[in-house]
Amino acid sequence: MSRWMYLMIVCTALIGGAGLAAQPGVNSTLSRKMAHPLHAAIVSFGSGLLVLVAIAICSGRFPPRFTESVASIPWWAWFGGSIGAFLVTVSMIFAPRIGALQWIALIVTGQAMASLALDHFGLAGFTQRSASGVRVLGAVLLVAGLILSSLERGPRPVPSTEDTADVNDVQPTADR
Repeated sequence: MSRWMYLMIVCTALIGGAGLAAQPGVNSTLSRKMAHPLHAAIVSFGSGLLVLVAIAICSGRFPPRFTESVASIPWWAWFGGSIGAFLVTVSMIFAPRIGALQWIALIVTGQAMASLALDHFGLAGFTQRSASGVRVLGAVLLVAGLILSSLERGPRPVPSTEDTADVNDVQPTADR
């Protein structure tokens, strides 16, 4: 891989990471303006779907096509979107309550710990890569970062029910 390609990958990942940090706040704002966080998740994924379809059409990659038989796809490969749906929905509810740094630190630490296991055992389509001491140390340092990011216990405003909708609250906003 060329240095330019690597630099492009790093920059794209950093921009994507910045977007992921902003996404819970953006989606929580939408959620506060809707009757329920699930409604906001539907709108959020709907806008994402529209963007993907537009890009696919413009690039000549529409409609979607399979390169192998649908029956050959493992059952678990169909559920990638549901992981995103879960994360987007719970982010709308919990991220405003604990803050962007703490939420993203939890997400990244969870990703790193799961990634270490996925690589080590070669699961979910990943090539097997042993959990070396250096890789384990990297994951441990992320856990240390998570702990450090949660040590500050200054005054924190408690979000009102209007600031963050409860996932079990199905009443329209006007009735709260």
